[in-house]
Amino acid sequence: MRGAIRTAVGMATTGLLVLAMGNPASAATMEYNTASSDNSSVNSYYCAYAKNGAGWTLARGCFQPSGDIVFAKDNSADGWPVYTLWQNELKDSNGNWGLYRNGKCSWSGNAPSQGSCNKDMYEYSSKNAHGGVGSRVRVKSCVADLGDDTCSSWSTWILNA
Repeated sequence: MRGAIRTAVGMATTGLLVLAMGNPASAATMEYNTASSDNSSVNSYYCAYAKNGAGWTLARGCFQPSGDIVFAKDNSADGWPVYTLWQNELKDSNGNWGLYRNGKCSWSGNAPSQGSCNKDMYEYSSKNAHGGVGSRVRVKSCVADLGDDTCSSWSTWILNA
């Protein structure tokens, strides 16, 4: 009887390990990019704004679905670089969203200027690496100042059309 219990526990543990190793969401590693200068206009719906205590916008982080471009804009002449954090989730064949990629697009071009990082992401309508159809992105804008960085909240999810 003990042998049967040990075998059942061992099989269950092995199954959980295989499931954990096969989970694509657990494989996401942070991507780091330095932005290139870019003065393109961006739809503000796809942005997040880092503000100081007085409500002044210090930085803006945006995502442009057409072309898969992440923007980091420095709005304050304080000498601190800015960056945009981004997350890309894919929908699996069961309709569940899971993290696929994430990264940091850094810009140090001084205010008022912006840079961009060109990413290649799955489109919302194409079959993806998680076995489903669906891709979405969200961004967070940050200023790399002393101590804890000043960051916005995450933007709403943006369907990557």
